[in-house]
Amino acid sequence: GTTEAAGSEAYRAFHQESNFFYLTGYAEPGAILLVAPQPGGSGERAQLPEEILFLPSRNPREEGWTGPQLDPQQPQTAARLGFAAVRDAATLDVELRRYGKYYRTLYTLLPSTQDSEEEQAAARERVGRLRKLLPAADVRDAQKPLAGLRQVKSVTELQQIRRAEDCTVDAHLAAGREIVPGKFEYEIAALVKYTMERMGCTVTGFDPIIGAGPHSVILHYTRAAGRMEAGDLVVVDVGGEYGDYSADVSRTFPVSGHFTDRQREIYEIVLGAQKAAIAAVKPGATLYGRNGLHQIAYQYLNTHGQDLHGAPLGKYFTHGIGHSVGLDVHDATDDPAVVLRPGMVLAIEPGLYLPEENIGVRIEDNVLVTEDGCEVLTARLPREPEDMERWMQEGRSQ
Repeated sequence: GTTEAAGSEAYRAFHQESNFFYLTGYAEPGAILLVAPQPGGSGERAQLPEEILFLPSRNPREEGWTGPQLDPQQPQTAARLGFAAVRDAATLDVELRRYGKYYRTLYTLLPSTQDSEEEQAAARERVGRLRKLLPAADVRDAQKPLAGLRQVKSVTELQQIRRAEDCTVDAHLAAGREIVPGKFEYEIAALVKYTMERMGCTVTGFDPIIGAGPHSVILHYTRAAGRMEAGDLVVVDVGGEYGDYSADVSRTFPVSGHFTDRQREIYEIVLGAQKAAIAAVKPGATLYGRNGLHQIAYQYLNTHGQDLHGAPLGKYFTHGIGHSVGLDVHDATDDPAVVLRPGMVLAIEPGLYLPEENIGVRIEDNVLVTEDGCEVLTARLPREPEDMERWMQEGRSQ
């Protein structure tokens, strides 16, 4: 599990580590999970629970500030949480030694360069503790096997993701009606967050990306400090998070309410590339590699249109075609090639970024891989240029 920040940081909302939440559904800080294969046999080993959730001891003084906590000493706690056994976290070392007599391979989350320095330090401390307690154990990384499990979503997970998509689509619909020359990017960011949060997406999966004009060509522009001017394009890339599951959706709007001829040309090329990639989504397809979705989109972009110097546009597609979506916006995958299977949820997001013309276009939808193709989970959100212009005009007429 993940511990809560100390000091003044403790007053910020706690966010559970994604792998831990996937295994437990438990969203409070300070918990630890131990899972072991069915023991079998006889004697002490046969009496070991297959799973134990360790919870911190209750601290009545602290609860006056943070609210009541579940008591690991109460028998009903395990039933309430759906675990075979719940123990006080103070007993962890004793239990680990018991299990260590029968299990020689131990999986945990090892330090990763993709984690923050704080997360890496916590992982090093955890691994050091385990190796000190069980010096003969073979300690391995649990990240890859967990990523393999997390890629295919259950029915319950898809319910959460669909709700996150609904929040995100409504946030885009609200944003498109409020984008006009003279407004600041942060006004749209605030509207997006307000719309999602009042629908139950209590946090955003990432800071909203609202980039107009020269900011539209910056992939992860999150300052939202600029003013939207007539003639600009504005990229709106946002994702709501519902029940810890995220969406990730992008649209590109003409601030004036109508695309110029050149903006529309680039927009329609990106849209064509996205349609080609989505049409290829099915079990057995791959995101990357030869004949992958990325290559399909790149070839489309590179064979349609030119830059101001007559060069193909493929070099202006500067990121990947997409990624898995789930508990993390860029959800865990066990293989960079990513062979698609039914139940996977993907973000498909081709883009072209031409700094010389102040034109950045990204169109991103989320799709569910089905048995014979895919379902576009964000199909309710317009993406045809004429539909987007109509939608923006509706907001201005109200």
